[in-house]
Amino acid sequence: MTAPASPFLFVDDPEAFDAEGALVVRIPAGARGKEKLLGVLARKLRFPSYFGHNWDALDDCLRDLSWQGGRGRVVIVHEGWPFSPSSPSLATYLAILADAVAAHRPGGSPPILDVVFPSRGGAGIA
Repeated sequence: MTAPASPFLFVDDPEAFDAEGALVVRIPAGARGKEKLLGVLARKLRFPSYFGHNWDALDDCLRDLSWQGGRGRVVIVHEGWPFSPSSPSLATYLAILADAVAAHRPGGSPPILDVVFPSRGGAGIA
């Protein structure tokens, strides 16, 4: 039996990752913790003013993305891990991202959403 494919891309050098023609949103390595992470995402993805800065609001905004103005692809590049591997917040965040990626695959709601993480430091997260 083969393992299911990860909804995320893992790269050795996320700072060098580029996706020509896409809106590339970079989450700096220093954006650690829920409050800082949500603030960076809200600002860089230009979430609507009603964004509630909580996990449910993040889930809602990432599943929608309609305000991105018809862009074909949005890529969220994490230059570091926002939580430690054992953090319950990491599990919550990854679940939200995985659901959003699934909702924005070809044939789903535009734009296509890709999420990139560094290949090191994820402690086997796929």
